[in-house]
Amino acid sequence: GKVLVFLDSHCEVNKMWLQPLLRPIREDRRTVVCPVIDIISADTLAYSSSPVVRGGFNWGLHFKWDLVPLSELEGPEGATAPIKSPTMAGGLFAMDREYFNELGQYDSGMDIWGGENLEISFRIWMCGGRLLIIPCSRVGHIFRKRRPYGSPGGQDTMAHNSLRLAHVW
Repeated sequence: GKVLVFLDSHCEVNKMWLQPLLRPIREDRRTVVCPVIDIISADTLAYSSSPVVRGGFNWGLHFKWDLVPLSELEGPEGATAPIKSPTMAGGLFAMDREYFNELGQYDSGMDIWGGENLEISFRIWMCGGRLLIIPCSRVGHIFRKRRPYGSPGGQDTMAHNSLRLAHVW
C-alpha cells in the first residue's frame, strides 16, 4: 500500500481508527501520524482511555509522555485537532511508504528495543517532516510490567541504542 501502518502485536484498534490517520498523510506525505494510545491492562485486559498526551524525552534520551496544555486543545477544532509532537512511541504510527524509504526506514544499527522511536522522530523533524498525534484515532495497547524477552549476551540494548542515537544525531 501507499501508507505503512505500524502497530505492536499487543494492540486492539477501535472503530474508525484508521480514517483519521490517513487524512493528514494524504494532505502532506511528509506527515507521520500516531493515534492516542489507550491502556489495556496486562492482568485483566480491561480497556481504559488515556488522556491526550504527546511524546517527549529526558536528558537520558528516555521516551516519556507529556500532557498537552489545555490552551492547545482550545482552538477552532477543539480537542479533535491534530497535535504536534516532538517524539512518538515506536510501535504505533502511520506514514507514507515512499517517505519511510526516503528517511532510510528504521536504523539498522539499533538493537532489539529501545530508542528507535526517538531516533526516527528526530529524523522526521530534521528531514522536513512533521509528527502529529491524532485525537480522533484511538488504539488500545497492553503495557507490560517488564520487558518480556532478554537481550543477546545480556547487553543493555536501551543504553546501546541511546548512545547510538546521541552519536548519530
